[in-house]
Amino acid sequence: MESSKLASYVASRICHDLAAPLTPLMQSCEMLFDDSMGPAMKAEGEKSLKHAIATLEAKLRFLRFALGSQGINDGQASLHEMRDLFEKLFAVNSKTQLEWRMDSNRISNRQARVLMNMTLMMVDPATRGVMHVTSREEGEELVLDVEAVGQFSNLKQEVQDALAGREPQGGWGGGAIQPYFTRVLAEEAGMSLVSRTPTGAAGLMARGPITVP
Repeated sequence: MESSKLASYVASRICHDLAAPLTPLMQSCEMLFDDSMGPAMKAEGEKSLKHAIATLEAKLRFLRFALGSQGINDGQASLHEMRDLFEKLFAVNSKTQLEWRMDSNRISNRQARVLMNMTLMMVDPATRGVMHVTSREEGEELVLDVEAVGQFSNLKQEVQDALAGREPQGGWGGGAIQPYFTRVLAEEAGMSLVSRTPTGAAGLMARGPITVP
């Protein structure tokens, strides 16, 4: 895919992800400034507004690293910062529980970026379930693993096609661009990326050389 097309598709995906919390945020503001609303409705509007702001902040901070320039250098990633980004993202997503286990802290920023994009891919399969995010070392290789155990734990055909570098039948819109972009990031980081479908779950595994001390 041409780099300009990939950038356009990724930008569209970002707009889609950020539009979700903006809608309830605007509705909550309307409730708060509507003089016809009683105290109970205004309190509900304030609660919804706080949640929408927290959701927007969590998504922006996560996407800034996963899709922005912060994750393109080869320095060592901060596991404390990574965990904070992951936990805040899932804290505002009541439909999915995060299980975080990092057995290796030798993860570069580029590899952390791969892990974050793998996680974005697996949000839908983990709906109403659990997202397991792990790392480990096997010899001189780093293994990053994301497994979704949820109500819809499967990888759609468009996702499998995109992971293989093939254009899905329905084109690159919708849910196809995220797995393709993740594949590109993994290749640039020198990592292989494979999917798996264990019983009642769906998983992604990235494997590559350890590049930080």
